Amino acid sequence: MESYKDKYTFKVTWEPFLLRPNMPPEGAPKGDNYGPNSPSAQRLINVGRSVGVEFAYKAKRFPNTIIGHCALEYALLQDPTGHKQNLLQEGLFKSYFTDGEYPDAEVVSTLASTVGLNKDDVKAYVQDESNQSQVREKAGQWSLQGVSGVPFFIVNDQKTFSGAQDPRNFLHIFDKVHEKFPLSTKA
Repeated sequence: MESYKDKYTFKVTWEPFLLRPNMPPEGAPKGDNYGPNSPSAQRLINVGRSVGVEFAYKAKRFPNTIIGHCALEYALLQDPTGHKQNLLQEGLFKSYFTDGEYPDAEVVSTLASTVGLNKDDVKAYVQDESNQSQVREKAGQWSLQGVSGVPFFIVNDQKTFSGAQDPRNFLHIFDKVHEKFPLSTKA
């Protein structure tokens, strides 16, 4: 995006998606075979390292991500540009994947406060059952639309691809989608 900032206008937002929709609130323990020495983990560690992300495998549980998704929804409501939401998402990733912190209401609301959101307001929002239900519903809608993994990228309202991608693939898809599906501008 940085190399195309003079060519296109970008707005990054995050939508909820539940990889494990039936995960209990406390998460689930990771098995002994899930650790930094497995071949798939080594691949992820190496790819992450190449883009400045440290996958440390410190977290001992697979997370229930509803609380985090609720906080992301709240961030977008407070800042429709998506800037605070994106900063919060980066914080959530680092907190779990690098620092090994479980994304409970305390951890998530503390992270939200570091991007300029009110910690108490975020904590109340993420613990509200109706907000959690809305996030589950929204995540379910993405599944019904064919999204089956993350990350999943939508460009100019077009579904494009899923999974980690080489930066050149993004540049190619930006140009192709812009050519085939330009966004209409209102006068």
